[in-house]
Amino acid sequence: MNVNTVRNDNNDSSGMLRGLLLFYVPLGLYSMIMMTSHSVMNLGVSRAANAEIGLAAFSVAMNIMNMFASPCFTSRQLLVTFAHDKKSLAVTRSMMIKLGVFSLIMLALLALTPIGDFVFVKIFNTPANLLNDVRAAAVLTLSLPFIYTLRSYAQGILIVVKKTQYLTYTVVIRILFMIGLAFVLPQISVLTGAMIGIMIWTSGMALEAVINYLFSRGSYNELPEEPDYESGKQVLTTQQAFTFIWPLLVTSFIWTLGLPMINSGLGRTSNPELALATFQVSRNYVWIILGFIENNMRQVPLIFGTSEAKMKYLKKFNLGIGVILMAAVALLALTPVGNWGLLNIIGVSESIANASRPVLIVLIALPVILAYTEFYTGLLMKVNNTKALSIGKVINLSVTISSVIAMSVLMPQLGATAAAIGVIIGYVAELIFLYVIYEKYTTTE
Repeated sequence: MNVNTVRNDNNDSSGMLRGLLLFYVPLGLYSMIMMTSHSVMNLGVSRAANAEIGLAAFSVAMNIMNMFASPCFTSRQLLVTFAHDKKSLAVTRSMMIKLGVFSLIMLALLALTPIGDFVFVKIFNTPANLLNDVRAAAVLTLSLPFIYTLRSYAQGILIVVKKTQYLTYTVVIRILFMIGLAFVLPQISVLTGAMIGIMIWTSGMALEAVINYLFSRGSYNELPEEPDYESGKQVLTTQQAFTFIWPLLVTSFIWTLGLPMINSGLGRTSNPELALATFQVSRNYVWIILGFIENNMRQVPLIFGTSEAKMKYLKKFNLGIGVILMAAVALLALTPVGNWGLLNIIGVSESIANASRPVLIVLIALPVILAYTEFYTGLLMKVNNTKALSIGKVINLSVTISSVIAMSVLMPQLGATAAAIGVIIGYVAELIFLYVIYEKYTTTE
């Protein structure tokens, strides 16, 4: 290899790294900033009368209604994977609208008919004293399908044309707007705490969706009219879109059951209250960092993985991001910085802060594991094998829950650490499965 070849390779790598960072860093920051929205909503609800009831009712209404609205935000992945030309985008848009209508019907049944009371009380065990507040808040979520569909459509286009910086700009505007609402809405006496929380949530996302859409309109013209037939690309069909999306819809619904089932396992530890509180705090603390990876790293092979040489470089990039974030979690787990943050920023008690330390230590390995899981998720999406992704999540959930229950019964003194170990084992099992499936695909092609 001569000097010029080496120099060209270095220039190519440098240029690709710059492109990756310009694409990925705004996307990761978007997710991390978005996570602060929960604190803003809680701030608004806590300023209303009967804050304790308001927070509980808001949590119930938000989690249940969001579960049934999930098809709308899952559809963004369909657009990112396939809609790289205007004809395929039209098919994707049609599918997204159908999913939005389906979600609207589901939410209307919950909010406006006796079916909602059955679901709230009989399935999710909502206390009777919260039911009126939950009902009133649920009605306000009927806007979710419109908001999620518009936001997913606009964000998908911006990701495809690699203008992810606009996602970061708009989420900052969204958070600032929500902070304003958190101070204004509690002054309106007719609003319950749960209604205030839902209004802050939906209004913030609606503003974000509209601004994203305005940004995406200019980017729409950058898409080619038709796919690149010479490279083997074809126009997306409705059947292909449905085959791709339905396993993701099932997965997103099943995945929402994971945390409640882990919590059920921790109920068997020697100090269930401390274990539950510690795991909740520790998990949320670490996920501030992991938000940089989750649902984002999968976009990298989808957008940039256009050749075998680029794919090798993307794997190195993936590892680099995972190692950097692992170092960040290690900083929280192994130095006084983590304890200080728990006590002074999160505001937990000293007993929970102390109990969180072993949990954080176990979770140090998670960023690299999650980075590779996300990467292989993107690779399997690229080859349209979303059924394997569903199976992988079921494996993850099953292994995690069985591990947590087994350790809670056999070693109840582990407390929240049992959940952390279970989470690691579950993600490793999912990663191994996804890796094997993808390698089988590449060897048969």
